Amino acid sequence: MQTRAIDFVVYAVSDVGKAISFYRDTLGMPLDTVVEGAWAEFSLVPVTLALVGPPWAEAPRRGDRGGATVALAVDDVTRAVTELRAKGVQVFVEPMETSVCHMAMIADPDGNRIWLHQRKDGTCG
Repeated sequence: MQTRAIDFVVYAVSDVGKAISFYRDTLGMPLDTVVEGAWAEFSLVPVTLALVGPPWAEAPRRGDRGGATVALAVDDVTRAVTELRAKGVQVFVEPMETSVCHMAMIADPDGNRIWLHQRKDGTCG
């Protein structure tokens, strides 16, 4: 597998609507996409900030460490998952397709989540 770029960073939030208001209205970030009220994206070239909430994610509890997840651009998500699984890498989310991309989630040795991401238009970063 060859990583091409970091496509997006994800923060888990307890309320996507409230978080959208904060990032858009308070911080002045341009809202790009909202999916089913559980996922929102702010495109800040060259990387996108994604917010994900229930039911797709649980928000971190106060005092928790971490909270962000990196998304790595790859040429073929399914092929990357197959290759990584053969190397003993844990797969949290099997390859899936959205209207704009293919993605899957794996874990590093400490259990940190990493998205593998492939945009359908071939771009990355």
